[in-house]
Amino acid sequence: MSDTRVGATLTYTGTATPPTAAQIPVDTAGLVVALEVPAGVALVRAALTVRAPSDDVTVNLSPTATLATSGGQTVLDPAQPITWLSLDWGARRPLSSVDVRLPTSPTQTEKKGRLSVAEGGAWYPPTPSDTVSVNAVAPAPLPGILASRLLVEFVEASSAPPPVGTPKTLAATQVASIALRAPARPPDLTATVGVGAGALFFHHALPLLPRQELVLEDALSDALQRAWPVDLKSGAVAVALRSSGLGMFDRVQLVMDTLEVIQRWSDGAESQTLAVNTDSSVSARVTVPRDRALSEVRFHIQHQLHDEDLPLAPRPPSMPALSHHCGSGYSAAQAFRATRATGPLAALDLHLRPLTRRVVGTLAFHADVHDRPDDAPLAGGSIPLLLEQEGSAPWASRWVAFTPGKPLALGTGPWWAVLTVDEGDVLWSLTDHAETTPTPGALTPGTALHRTEAMGPWLPRENGLPGAEEDAEALWACSRPRLRPLTAMPPPPPRLQLRWGAKVLDVTAREDGSVALDAKALATLTPPGGTGSPPPLEVLVQSRVAGDITLSGLQVVIPQRETYALFPR
Repeated sequence: MSDTRVGATLTYTGTATPPTAAQIPVDTAGLVVALEVPAGVALVRAALTVRAPSDDVTVNLSPTATLATSGGQTVLDPAQPITWLSLDWGARRPLSSVDVRLPTSPTQTEKKGRLSVAEGGAWYPPTPSDTVSVNAVAPAPLPGILASRLLVEFVEASSAPPPVGTPKTLAATQVASIALRAPARPPDLTATVGVGAGALFFHHALPLLPRQELVLEDALSDALQRAWPVDLKSGAVAVALRSSGLGMFDRVQLVMDTLEVIQRWSDGAESQTLAVNTDSSVSARVTVPRDRALSEVRFHIQHQLHDEDLPLAPRPPSMPALSHHCGSGYSAAQAFRATRATGPLAALDLHLRPLTRRVVGTLAFHADVHDRPDDAPLAGGSIPLLLEQEGSAPWASRWVAFTPGKPLALGTGPWWAVLTVDEGDVLWSLTDHAETTPTPGALTPGTALHRTEAMGPWLPRENGLPGAEEDAEALWACSRPRLRPLTAMPPPPPRLQLRWGAKVLDVTAREDGSVALDAKALATLTPPGGTGSPPPLEVLVQSRVAGDITLSGLQVVIPQRETYALFPR
């Protein structure tokens, strides 16, 4: 059985390095969840959960921010004095700390940095303290204020703040580096589905909160269903997560509810045409997993059955307790009586067990004369018997059909079926019960006789099986007459069942032949479990009349839930 689990992998295509192995970056390059969808899988629901780290995990904004200085630098040059620098990282996010380092040579007077922040507009002081130390032992902490730009103006450490309204006095300073750290949680998040830029289906405009879990469910499910491979084909689908600034996730988890939709039988065909024998059953199989419940089973049944009535339908055991022995001088006869007008005899099935590799003989139909078969058979009422066996003895009992050249009109009086074996030996099963459908009493079995020589007298069989009560029902030679109906009428519809392991469920088809079972109707057909090869789901068709059964339009739906811990791995 093919694997119907959707494959999911997480890929980062950018260049950022996470602070520790416990985080994975997300930025403008995109964090991609790639799905490999096998054939025969439909999506019901998907939920993607991402979690931001706590604020003790930070990232340095400086390497990716746009730098500007009083000297027109875009990259810091420690040899060129500047009076101010600014960083623009393009996304509104909280700030944790700033660390400005000066070159070790030449020695410079002690400096301070006057800070201002902005969000696309005017600069403003972020804290009551208007300066931070430069070349401090530890980075200067910031109060987590939200900003998208930072301005650092350098002044002498000994200078006092100028009076209100007085221009600032800045000091030229050579700067070696600046590190501006912010919490690693993404400043925003967008999600797309599809190849390349994809189709936008989600946008979160604000920075994620510390340890915040963001669950994309309804919007993701709708977007994935639009992008899902059509007609249950296989294909690839990608979900891309992007942030306008560098951020980190410490958890990425995907949960998917899918449906495995099986539309072919175990042999790979879309339909099955099965030949069913008289009063027997056939089955078609579907390969299904053994450990998941079924939520839907659909198929269509069409039957083309022979135009026959089956007034007697005995079901003898595979090893009957008693049988007629035909051959080696022995013959057997079975009487039948019609209690009302019936159609002509189309065929007669006998339950026989060969004792020799080759059996040759004749089945003949005779009129009744004084409760015995007439000496001469009816016109057109002799049918040859030829059985040839393969393999080693013993051989099993089975139904053998005898079909006259044309249907025999036997009337309402008694008539006889006489089996004569000229070569080999065969057993004709005896039974003490009969099932009659659909018209009880249309045809009943009569006396069972046998004789021990070709022209010898016909002798009755003992009544009942060994050990049976004295008033037990008389034995009769196991036979199955098939009659043409007197008036045109549809044959009885087949009986339908679903079998899965040891569980069997009766099924009723609609008038148009369709079968549709939902999860409630299938509740008793529970998964068999166990080990080894999984048992198939079988559609059993039992028919009293022979013919052809066509099963088509199969659809078996099996729910499946998968949880993918994409990160941490």
